[in-house]
Amino acid sequence: PDLGAMATAVLRASACCIEIHKQLHNFDTGVDGVRLCLHIGVGCGEVTILQVGGAVPPETHVPRFEYIIAGPPLEQISIAEPLAKNGETCLSPQAWEYVRDCVIEDASRQLEGREEFHLLLKMDETKYTFPTIKHAAMERDRRHETQFKLSELNVIRRYIPSAVFKQIEGGTLTYVNEMRNISTIFIGGSGVDVSADDGALVAHNLMNSVQEICYAHEGTLNKFVIDDKGMLFLLVYGLPPLVHTDDPTRAVLSCFEMVKVFQKYDLTGKFGVTTGRAYCGVCGSARRMEYTVLGDAVNLSARLMASAPAHGILIDQTTKGLCSREIVVEELPPIKVKGKTQAIPIFVPHAKGPPDFIGLDPAGKVRFPWYDRPLSMSQQALQKEDEMAKALKENVAQLCSLQNWEGITKVQSLLGGRYDADLHLGLARLPSNQPQGKSSSAPESSPFATGGVVVIEGDSGMGKIELAEHMVLYAGVELGMLPIFGTIGPRVSDLDRMGLELLRSTVGVFRHLDPSLPSDDLEALKQILPSHLQDAMPQVQQAFDRKGDEEECRDLLMALVELVASLLEIVRKRTSVLIVLQLEYGTCLFPKTIESFSPFWSVVTTLARVAMPENGVGGGDRPVVMTLLVKEADHSHTIVRQVAQKGWFIELKELSEANCVDYVAMYLQAPSQMVSSTLQKFIAKVSLGNPLYMRETIDQLLKSECIQVSRDAGGTVESVRHLPDLESINIASWGQTAMVGNTICLLESLDPLQAAVLKMSTCFSGAFTLPDLAASGCSSWAGATHFDFLRLFRAIEDLVNRGIILEGPAPSRAPVQIDSSPGGSSIAGQNQLQTFEMKNVLIRKVGGAMVLEAQKKVVKRQALVDRRLSRDLPARMEEVRTKRLEPHIPWYYENVLVKGPS
Repeated sequence: PDLGAMATAVLRASACCIEIHKQLHNFDTGVDGVRLCLHIGVGCGEVTILQVGGAVPPETHVPRFEYIIAGPPLEQISIAEPLAKNGETCLSPQAWEYVRDCVIEDASRQLEGREEFHLLLKMDETKYTFPTIKHAAMERDRRHETQFKLSELNVIRRYIPSAVFKQIEGGTLTYVNEMRNISTIFIGGSGVDVSADDGALVAHNLMNSVQEICYAHEGTLNKFVIDDKGMLFLLVYGLPPLVHTDDPTRAVLSCFEMVKVFQKYDLTGKFGVTTGRAYCGVCGSARRMEYTVLGDAVNLSARLMASAPAHGILIDQTTKGLCSREIVVEELPPIKVKGKTQAIPIFVPHAKGPPDFIGLDPAGKVRFPWYDRPLSMSQQALQKEDEMAKALKENVAQLCSLQNWEGITKVQSLLGGRYDADLHLGLARLPSNQPQGKSSSAPESSPFATGGVVVIEGDSGMGKIELAEHMVLYAGVELGMLPIFGTIGPRVSDLDRMGLELLRSTVGVFRHLDPSLPSDDLEALKQILPSHLQDAMPQVQQAFDRKGDEEECRDLLMALVELVASLLEIVRKRTSVLIVLQLEYGTCLFPKTIESFSPFWSVVTTLARVAMPENGVGGGDRPVVMTLLVKEADHSHTIVRQVAQKGWFIELKELSEANCVDYVAMYLQAPSQMVSSTLQKFIAKVSLGNPLYMRETIDQLLKSECIQVSRDAGGTVESVRHLPDLESINIASWGQTAMVGNTICLLESLDPLQAAVLKMSTCFSGAFTLPDLAASGCSSWAGATHFDFLRLFRAIEDLVNRGIILEGPAPSRAPVQIDSSPGGSSIAGQNQLQTFEMKNVLIRKVGGAMVLEAQKKVVKRQALVDRRLSRDLPARMEEVRTKRLEPHIPWYYENVLVKGPS
């Protein structure tokens, strides 16, 4: 009989629950004797369907939405499921009313306090059995009629994580499952009824805000669920292609911003953050699967969220140990959580406040802002602040003392004086009694004589910071220029920090000239500002309070920069000024995220009015110099073009071989003749000539005792020994270093096919060709199409354009030979193929570590087979074809023809 839609649905669900228990309860996983137990809750009723979100992730151009349901059935199962013990199914009162005459209740125990809920024992087989219900359901199954077709894949991709979608496109979905280290955030939200129209709108806006914060830090929003307890978010940092060395820091910083979002909507949010190794991949069957993360660290994140107070954030010990110095933590008493026998150490994170002074402090000491954000995470983890400051100063002294290094040579020509190591000994302090103003020692064509802009461009670790530090100290001591600083990045959430640093360091210059000014920057500013600029104080107060969203931060930044430009016109009448602006992307890789730092160039345009009077209204006999430290300059910018024309543009490249030899010896504090050429070449090759990478390589080799430095009682180096086989060192295990961490981030950001090509290329010690790579997956002898080769070629082309793979010499064309004999055919001589080569040793070693030895053997073997076939098979095939063209006469006919008619 027709029971009706709802009754039929509940009946099917009940039969399904019974069958699930039969087949899966107490399921043996086969792993360490672990068995899985099930307890199920069933509810029914009307539901609300929501599509929330709409923000665009940084790695794609498609908005991302979540499809969720909410309503009374979810509230019912949230009560029914805990009432059921292992192996039991509990039905809500609403569901029981529909099937009470079709099933048999389990009366073995009573649900005290919840008598309206009922335990399901089995089907009443006098009326219905599981096979009959299953067969009836299959007969009436019409889901295939509304199923999405492959041509509609672009429609549903907004609900699919981009990494999974790209694997589906490439036909490599089986490779998406993996174990990896991730940082996980569980967020519990309450205070809104999403079944109401206004509540649904709040949920949508909240979801959109959480997405934008998550994507700004290049994370992934994996789940959004609504039940009777409220909303549940699962955010993950470290899933491909969004992998970074500082993912734990990104996760915690995201929580700080999301707390403000929950407060904005008058909701309650609780946050738990953990870091650890977890399974990341698809779960389910071919009919329905989802991409998720599973593991002990993920479960712990949910437990910490449940234990957190309103608007509170709790992190575990692993996350605490991996966070950068941007975060300080407060230890709480350990807590007991479900699934753990021992109490778990927990911590409350707090954003580190700004330093007491930026630029010049009252004693004339220079406080460099990049000391708070060093590039190397390993350095942050191993060294205290004073040790790190000392090490950074030593980096300046060692790198800038390299003879014939192009960077220091160019800077010396602009400053008009040679590098002096004594300048960097002790504290970076500028004398208060120095003569202020223009110095005659700077060359006339230098910006340090007339004012102007200097641009220093180069990858992270190439020496931009070291050169800038030398410029600041030399210009301060020798040329009487006082420093002003402004840095932006690597986080997009604190763009206004640059304006605040510029303003505070400008106040430091005024205080250096007038020691009577208060030590409090805000109070000193009130005395400095002339009457016509006093109206800016409310915005200054807002900046000091660090309140406002991203859009407000942008407006606030430009307002502060305009104020700084006005103050520079005042201060330049008394002293020369050196402004240092730094743009640091960190490990951000995607153009959308990098575009968020575009206000940097607006700041440059504003301050250039003062530094380059020909572009604005500035002027005077006290030069103002602005130095830009950037990874990649905007060469379309007017200021950058003018700087390049004037010869004030410094492009930093890898150190020369001679500089590498000297730098290795200098860092080891040993004579260069003590360092073997084998060690020198290995370090230079692995580090790619990057000074930061060279320091990290030496530190790791010393830590693992691959290098041993012997010293006498006075600390003088007596010998430097190393392992005979340096190539056997597993560099890929140095994940905490910038060199390996940044390389892993680059590899993980690639599309699946590009990543496969790169990993295969690491298997070849020399040059390789497109057919060599195709042999492992789409060999022409295995029936591959031209489209397969085209996709592979496009992937190689993208890697070449990014400088990851290098092209070999252009192929030469062999002349075409034509066989004009009767019945012959034209045969083209075999042309040489375009070759490619993986010469980046760092990428080769890190990428090669991701490939199993068995896979490497397959790639090499298939390439060799393909090369042999390409060389020998065409000629043999042509021989076969030629034979087929000859008329074939069976032997018995030959005898008849030879003998003739009898």
